[in-house]
Amino acid sequence: MSEQPPGYGSPPPPPAEPPAESPPANPIPPAAYTPQPSYPPAVESYPPPPQYSTPPAGQVPPPIVPMAPAASGGVNLMYQFSGVAGWSVLLGIVSIAVPFLFNRVFFFLPLIGLVAGVRAIMRGRMIGGITGLVLNVIGGLITILALVAG
Repeated sequence: MSEQPPGYGSPPPPPAEPPAESPPANPIPPAAYTPQPSYPPAVESYPPPPQYSTPPAGQVPPPIVPMAPAASGGVNLMYQFSGVAGWSVLLGIVSIAVPFLFNRVFFFLPLIGLVAGVRAIMRGRMIGGITGLVLNVIGGLITILALVAG
């Protein structure tokens, strides 16, 4: 096993070690660093902070009870129908009502209402956006039926 396969030479010699330098006889220690205080000195006119202690043994502190949120369901529901969602619902209602009331169709209103409904859903107004989408799909079907039936 001491034979090496043909084509391989002997291994390279180990790397040479750098010459060792002798340390200086008297090393100079670095100067001590004293940071300056970044806060103003204490003023004696301030009272000391209150001393909090643990409750005596055998006494249990009162539990922390979470407070129920205020009953503002109507306000939160109105938020769902504001902004772009409100426009989507309004355009859906108009696209349904106009063909029956005025015998006219506005074929672009359901399309604009669909886009507004999708934007409302993307902005977090899920209830208003879905309502607007449904109304605009119904309005679009009524528009298509009115244009085809003539």
